[in-house]
Formats: sequence, C-alpha cells, structure tokens
Amino acid sequence: MSRDDEMAALSEVFEEVLAQSPRALLVEGEAGIGKTTLVERFLARHPDARVLRAAGDESEADVLFAIADQLLRSAAPGEVDVLGADSHLTVGMELLERLGSAEPTIVVVDDAHLADAGSLRALLFCARRLAESATLLLIVVRGTAEATLPEGWLKLADGAVVSLRPLGVEETRALGAQMGTPLTAAAAAQLSAHTGGNPLHLRAVLRELAGAGGWVDDTRPLPVPRHYAQMVEARFARCDAEVASLLAAAAVLGTRVPLHATSQLASPADPLAAVDRAVATGLIRLADAEDGTWLEFTHPLTRAAVYAALAQSRRSELHLAAARLASGPDAALRHRVAAAAVPDDALREELEAAAQAQLVRGGWAVAVRHLLAASRMTSRAGERERLLLDAIEALMYSGDGGAARRLAERTDIAEGPRRDSVWAYLAMFAGDVATAERLLERAWRHPGLGPRLASTVAQRRAFLAASRLRGAEAIEWAERATQLAPEDRTTALLAAPSLAIGLGLEGRIDEAHAALDRWLDDHSGFVLLALKARLLEAQGDTAGAADRFRRSADGALADNLLVIAGLSLAGLARTQYRAGAWDDAVVSAERAVAVATESEDRWVLAHALWSATFVPSARGDHAGAAQLGARVAAEPASFERHTALAHLVAAQLAAARERPAEVLEHLAPVAALGADYTALPWQHLQAHALVDAGRWEAAERFISEASALAQTRRHRLLVVHLHHARARLALVRRHVEAAAEAFEQARAGIEPLAMPYEQALLELEHAQLLRREGRRRAASELLLDARERFAALAALPAVRRCERELTACGLTPTARSVRDHALLTPQETAVTRLVVAGMSNREVAKELMLSTKTVEFHLSNIYLKAGVRSRAELRTRARADELEL
Repeated sequence: MSRDDEMAALSEVFEEVLAQSPRALLVEGEAGIGKTTLVERFLARHPDARVLRAAGDESEADVLFAIADQLLRSAAPGEVDVLGADSHLTVGMELLERLGSAEPTIVVVDDAHLADAGSLRALLFCARRLAESATLLLIVVRGTAEATLPEGWLKLADGAVVSLRPLGVEETRALGAQMGTPLTAAAAAQLSAHTGGNPLHLRAVLRELAGAGGWVDDTRPLPVPRHYAQMVEARFARCDAEVASLLAAAAVLGTRVPLHATSQLASPADPLAAVDRAVATGLIRLADAEDGTWLEFTHPLTRAAVYAALAQSRRSELHLAAARLASGPDAALRHRVAAAAVPDDALREELEAAAQAQLVRGGWAVAVRHLLAASRMTSRAGERERLLLDAIEALMYSGDGGAARRLAERTDIAEGPRRDSVWAYLAMFAGDVATAERLLERAWRHPGLGPRLASTVAQRRAFLAASRLRGAEAIEWAERATQLAPEDRTTALLAAPSLAIGLGLEGRIDEAHAALDRWLDDHSGFVLLALKARLLEAQGDTAGAADRFRRSADGALADNLLVIAGLSLAGLARTQYRAGAWDDAVVSAERAVAVATESEDRWVLAHALWSATFVPSARGDHAGAAQLGARVAAEPASFERHTALAHLVAAQLAAARERPAEVLEHLAPVAALGADYTALPWQHLQAHALVDAGRWEAAERFISEASALAQTRRHRLLVVHLHHARARLALVRRHVEAAAEAFEQARAGIEPLAMPYEQALLELEHAQLLRREGRRRAASELLLDARERFAALAALPAVRRCERELTACGLTPTARSVRDHALLTPQETAVTRLVVAGMSNREVAKELMLSTKTVEFHLSNIYLKAGVRSRAELRTRARADELEL
C-alpha cells in the first residue's frame, strides 16, 4: 500500500469512528510521520464543518490555559480572556459554550504534548460534556498518547486512537521513485531501517542521494548524513547575519513565536526586510492571525536543527536576553535555566521558591517544571534526588498519577526511606496495596530515618490504614505522625483526617469530633469540614451536616479541590434527601457526579454515584438507580473502603426492590469489617433484611447489639431504624404489644430529626398494625399523614402503598396528581428544579457543569414529558402545585 493509499485508508478510519459519534480522536506518531497530513486530508473531506485550531508550543507550555485561549479566540475573537483564570472548571465551561454547537465542529489541537496542563484538563472537562453537540476533538501528539496525555483522555477516547506507523519497504520504494531515486527492495529495506521509516527523514536522505547522483550501487554502505539537520544547517549557514540572527532568536523563543518578540530579541536594522529574507530560506514562514503576526518554523525539527546549530555561548546569550524581555517571571525563569550551562545554586533556590508559590495556588504543572529544572541546577546527588521526588509528589497531588508514574520510571534515584515513601504513594494511586504496605514498612524501619521524614511516613501509613478501614491502625499512625514532628503544622493537618476517620471507624465519636475541632477553629481545610459534616450526618444532625457540607463544597470548588468538593456535594445530597428536599438532592448529586468525574478519583466518583441513588430508588426509578449502581460496580476498587462501598450500594438497591437474600449477600463482606455507622451506614439494612429473610433469632441478636452501640455513640437515625426493625420483627412474630411499643419509640425518635420520608414510612407501617388490630380510624389518620408526606416528595411507590391501605380501611382516597419521576432522568429532574427556581439556561448549565445546548436538549424532553410548551408554563404549573418541585 502506498503512503497515499494508507492516508486514504486512515481517513476512512476517521470517518468510521466519526459515524459512532465519539467525543475525541487521538492521533499519535513520531515527528515527521505524517500526522498533520492525515488531519488535513480528513478536514478537506469536511469543508462545511466549522474548524477551530490550536497548537502546543514549548514557549507557552508554562502559560496556564494558553491552548484554551487560542481555541476561544478562534471561536469568538476578543470575547473571552482566560489567561488569568485559576480553575480549569471555569475555563472548561467557557470552552463548552463556544465549542459545543449544533453545527458540525472539528476542534484540532496539534502538538498537544506541548500543551499546558490546565488547557488539557479544561478541554477534557469540555469533551466529557459534548454528548449533545456535533463536536469532535482531534488531539494530535508526538510519541504515544498513553505516554504524553493525562489518563482521562485515553478513557474518553475509548480506543479511538489512530497511530501512524513507519513506512515499510514497498512504501519506501514508492517514495524513492516519486523523488527520482529508484530503489531495489534491498536498498529500500536498508534505507527504511536506517531512517526508522520516518517520511520526513526519508525525504531528507533521498534528496541528498539525488544530489549525489542517486543510489546506483545498493550494496555500498548507506551514507550517514545528518538527515534533516544537515540540510537545515546548510541553509542556515548561507544566511546573512541579520537573517541568521532572526532565525536564532526565533529558535530560542519557540516553534511559533510573535514577530514583535523575535524582532526585539534579534534587533535587525530593517526588521521587515530581514523577515522577508528569512521566509525566502524556506525554514520559517509568516502567519497573520487575529491575535497578531507570528513567525513559524516549517517543522518542529527545523527549529530544533537551527537551535542545535547555535554555539552554546550564543544560546546562553540569547536566552538571557529573552529572560530580560519575558512577559512574566515563569517565562523568564525558563530562559535563565536554558542559559545555564553549569549548576547554579542561586538559580536553584529561585526555582524552588517559584515552585512553592505555584504549589500554593495549585499550579501543579508549572511547579513540576520548576522542580525538574531546579534538579538540573545542582551538582549534589542528594539534593537532585530530593527535588525529583518533590516533582513526583507534586504530580500526585495534582491527581495525575500516570505522569507521576512515568517520571518515576525514568528517574534514577537511590533507594532510601524518602524514595520508599514516595514510591509507596505511587503504589496507592495505582491501587497496589501490597506494594504500598511493603515500601512504607521498609521506610519506617530504615536506620537513617530522621524525625521529619518519619513523621511523613507515619502520616502516609495512617492514610493507607484509613483507606483500608483499619481504624486502630489509622489512629496509631496518625498520633505517631504528630508526636514525631510536633512543631510541623503541615504534617499535623495531613494526619488529622486519618485520625478522625480512624476514631470514627472505632466508634470513638466524641474523640473524632475533638480531633477535627482542634483544627477547624483555625480555618485549616475543607476536608476537615467535610469530615465534621459526616459525623453530624451519622448522628442525625441533618441541618448541621448540610451547612458544613455546603460550606466545604463551595470553598473546595473555589480552590479547585475537586476530591473534597465531590465528597462534600455527595454528602449534601444525602442530607437534603433526609430533610425532604429531594429535588435539591438530585441537583447536588448531579453536581457531585460531575465534579467527581473531573477529580478522576475512582472512590470519590463511587461515593457520588451512591448518593445519587437515594432519590430515584425511593421514587421507584429502579432502572435509573440500577444504572448508577452498575457504574459504582464498574469502577475498579483496590482499597477496602471502595470495595465496601460498592457492596453497600448493591445492598441498598436490593433493599429498595425487597430482595433480602441479596441484601444479606452483599452486606456479608461489609459486616465482616465491623465498621461504625459513621463510616459505613449498613446496620439498618442488615437488621431489616434479617427480619424479611425469616432469620428472626439472628435479627433479634443483631438488633440488640447494634442498638446498644447506636445509643452509646448517639447515632440517632440508626436508633430509629433499629426500633423500626424491632417493631417489624415483633409484628411477624405476632407480638402485637411489643410491635406497637417499638413503633411508638421509633416515631418519637424520628420527629425531632425532621426527616419526612423516614417518618412517613414509620407512619405507614404503624398504620398497617393498627388496621390489623381493627383500629381503622387511628390507622386512617396515620395513613393520610403519611400519604401527604410521600406525595410532597413524589415518592410514588409509597403513595400507592398508602392508598391500598386506605382502601383496606374502607376509605376511597381522593385522587391526587403526583409527579412521576420515573419519567424524568436525574439530569432532567435537576434541570427542571433549577429552571423552576428561576435560573436561565446559562445559569443552569454552569450549576450542573453542562453546556447550554445540553440544557436546551433536556428542556425539550422535559416539556414533552410534562405536557408544557415553555419554561414560563413550566414555572406556572409548579407554582400552582401541579408539579411538585
């Protein structure tokens, strides 16, 4: 197959994938392999599509949201400035609004391996939400996508990766014939091997062979030219002084650089004339764009060859001059590093300080670059290794475990406790529990372990123990961490969450509160606020928990702390569910899932999905809840906390469908952990399932033991649940008086908690007991109250149960319009809630992290299902209580 045929075939592959409506296609291959040619051929086949372009460049790799800025200017020139943004979510929403379109749109990001990390995250956020838009992202990288892009892109592409292979023997022969240098099969094989089959290198060699009279004797050794570099160097050497200076300045600044910056650095006497002569060399071209005039090298290899042709002293001189002209401190540092030919302690210290400043503001990618540069500015091996380990840790803190792992794999660092502590952290990211445990144990036992590093190792052992739901271990290691470095506030703050979780797992609730309160008074972190909320949630303080979850979510989102924001929004959804604000709970759950997806933390996503199951399960949307549960089960789990949560979700869904045997099966591994209700609220499910499964003696023992613990630990909702289970157990045993007493205790306990759904369930089942005793009037009063509560929540299955019981009492229930939420998806419910609350489509989109087009799509479905024609009519019906929103 010729190269042309291959390109045509690959274009067909693009078309086939496009027919499946992907959100992203990744194109990978080495420099000069033909990626740009392939993309251009593909675009030529879609002349009617709107095409938006951006390209990564080394000179802008440190400029946060540079690629996003290029795309936004391409889509809507001059309307949006994102270069000062501090959150990829904000930028991602702007991209979503501009890139999402009903008209076919192709977004091309070339040289994405040089793109700034913030833009890649913002684009990924956008791409995940383009399902309702006719938009395709083409991400082009040198090398492999796996090695150069964040893992989220590979997951999103889901196999839609086009990899360009090198030219084979026949394709090399065809290229030789095309260029006037016929080749035998043996010569073509030799030439293909010599160049790696790279078309760019092949053309360079074939040009040289043609200039030397061709390749007559294929048995002679293949000439060893410097390929493309030699050709570029020859042209560069023929340039006059002003052109050479202009090309050298451009090479120092990057592959695509502003004309004014290049002229300022090169200082030619007649800039425009010098540019014209430079363009005439064929090494560089002029590009006019709406954001200015640019000089572009004809290929990245051209820029590399010109740069390599410069003497080291000339490079250093130009980089120092560029540093003085740089627009910002980060760019200036990059040029000063490039100018440094030998280690420089002063520059290293400056780079470290800049890295720390970036870490404080969440500029992980720039911090990592500064740390890596600092590691090259020292001649001391120990210092170099420390800086490299700092860079790996910064990558992990940013959530890019894949990049951290790749850096670790190519970094030669001597074994020692610090290396073991970092490698253990990498193992935790990868879910390799055994390796993490082994490395932390080895680090802890190292004879050279100092107090500060010992404190870090202890803190990480506490975190690992908490993740494995080992409460006593978490407490022990967290306390050691603070004792080893009592003056180190940072370590104490990192250890506090593990300590509180460990105390919660052990049921030492008051101590867990105290561990958090010690630092919460100091305004020291949203994670502590979220953990405080979880303790209050377990104790039935719904209002207090909701307030703290909301504050934690708002603050974490403002600081771009997505893991904490996802957990907090999930907790807020649960507390809103308990408080009866079910439509608000749906909104919070939708936001939690969106944020958790962006965090790329599997456990946080599972946690958010779990919270999203509560309302649809209670409203009878078992299919929708099952889909959420399936997503939880599909997330790979390594730590016990994730595995246990997956089983808990499955048990909860089985309970909603009245399948007690399945409930007990799923709860068996959860029960074996023996975790407190604070960490895993499973005990009420176990109690009811034992009753429903007919295991009455086991139920009685379990309820008795669990009730004692719940009373001691002040888990008021669990106490209510267990009274309820005891009432049902007494009822099936025909112990009517004991059942009535237990129901009264449960109802007395639930009223001060202000949880309408839980209260109505108790009223319904208590009424069933009263009816069977012949007390129909009392039963009817309870049933009418319960039906009102259920109807207000649109809990259709429970409403129907109440109406059946009322009929059995001899009453004919008045028909009442209750919204059937099984007709709406959770996202449609969330959109409906926010529209009725008065939000515009744009505001709804921002709240739920969707595109405006997607909101419009959902609204059209909502109108159809609700039988309305406009948002005004939707609001009118809601105000008239025809829709319970």
